[in-house]
Amino acid sequence: MNTTPSTIGRYVAQLIAANGVDTVFGIPGVHTLELYRGFASSGLRHVLVRHEQAAGFAADGYARVSGRPAAAFVISGPGVTNILTAAAQAYSDSVPMLIVASAPVRASLGKKWGVLHELHDQRALVAAVLDAAFTAGSAEDIRDQLRVAFASFRVGRPRPAYLQIPLDLLAQTTTLRAERFAGASVLPHAQPQQIVQARALLASARRPLIIAGGGARAAAPQLRHLIEAVDGYLVTTTAGKGMLPEVHPANLGASLPYPETQELIAQADVVVAVGTELSETDIYTTMKLAVAGQLIRIDIDPEKLSDHYGAAVPIWGDAAATLGAIGQGIKPRSGWRSLAGDSKAHRSRLEERFDAGTRERMRAIRALRAALPPDAVVFSDMTQIAYLGNYAFPADMPGTWFHPSGYGTLGYALPAALGAKIAAPERAIIALAGDFGLQFTLNELMTAVELEHSLPIVVWNNAALGQIRDDMLAADIDPVAVVARNPNFPALAAACGASGIQVASSAALAQAVRTALQRRGPTLIEVLAGGFRDD
Repeated sequence: MNTTPSTIGRYVAQLIAANGVDTVFGIPGVHTLELYRGFASSGLRHVLVRHEQAAGFAADGYARVSGRPAAAFVISGPGVTNILTAAAQAYSDSVPMLIVASAPVRASLGKKWGVLHELHDQRALVAAVLDAAFTAGSAEDIRDQLRVAFASFRVGRPRPAYLQIPLDLLAQTTTLRAERFAGASVLPHAQPQQIVQARALLASARRPLIIAGGGARAAAPQLRHLIEAVDGYLVTTTAGKGMLPEVHPANLGASLPYPETQELIAQADVVVAVGTELSETDIYTTMKLAVAGQLIRIDIDPEKLSDHYGAAVPIWGDAAATLGAIGQGIKPRSGWRSLAGDSKAHRSRLEERFDAGTRERMRAIRALRAALPPDAVVFSDMTQIAYLGNYAFPADMPGTWFHPSGYGTLGYALPAALGAKIAAPERAIIALAGDFGLQFTLNELMTAVELEHSLPIVVWNNAALGQIRDDMLAADIDPVAVVARNPNFPALAAACGASGIQVASSAALAQAVRTALQRRGPTLIEVLAGGFRDD
């Protein structure tokens, strides 16, 4: 056995590589130097970002597209506080990532000596955001705590994990060897009696409806079989987009915020909620849906089975296995959807009341869809065009539209799309942001330039914090601090070494996206709102 001592920093890099992490996002610092000592021997790829928040967003995008966690290395103090927003976003949306941070030397912890990067309790700060937050006191701690972290990615809801290592420990040596942790994915299984109860309710339902969230993305075939058998409707959350083809007669899409869909849910006599929190951020227009019928709740998170929605049949189980088992015993029949009309009719009624601004954004969304291949992935930001796109962007497969719904942070789109492109360079991936939100993380345009990946960055420029402006006006508040001066986006792109173009029509937008997908390096496409037209 090789017992040659290795620094603990090198051991950490080798250990995470042995457990499937191949990419690290971060910014090297004096307090993380020892972590970087292990890159050459571990084969890890490092992506230098311009801000630690972007390291977290990029790791998030990488995980959403690849299905595997990436890592972020950050320094103690400001590195940790900078990445917390991205960690909270990933936690809210059930995205795995590993954050490894340095901490001040052990002798100083909690003593307020005023050492560099000192916080009162760095781990406790992170533990207020994440469930899995550890401080290592030895090489054995690192091994055991990382084992728990990697297990958490496979069991239940995958969420970020955090490990901090004091600076003096990183430089010490260990004879431990990097090992691949044992353990398979373990998911809860529904009880047979629960399957029988759920099947009986659906078999006798006159108006069945299913609400599916991101936790059901792997259950698309089982979901389709069940919704077609009971002749009901499917509504998804934003995270659940694409589980049925957009034009499927049962698919009402991600339309939970709209009153027409909420009325259908209220009319349903049996509602199946699968892989969704049914949270305010899934609905936006109300805190809680009116569910008058019997509720069947399916989730791998047991806490969701006992929240403010009381379920007649709460099922702690995996979405695919549970829906498959329920669907096996249901005979196809004609019912509510055949009588009340397919989803196209309901969507038409919903869209009839769209105002002029919404219809303008709809034209841009249709142009984007026309320019992109079917398996393209869109990472959007908190911006009006994306709020509409949550419903209106056609998605015919799961995992092709990602929006920072749960935590709702600005600045997400560009670094998340960049991380996704690193994970899947062969796929068409774009960022869709507003003019103000893009400026939160615009510095990552330089990271994109350095990586030279084809990446369209579409900026909806309405010269304002448009949603806040509109909300102020609706509340009879004189607009304050919602209009600011924007940079010349194409010129700024050029200054960074990227391509930049300004468009004001559907044809020009579609052509700009197609060209950007063929161009080496990022392209910033500024879309001028307020006069965007069809050609």
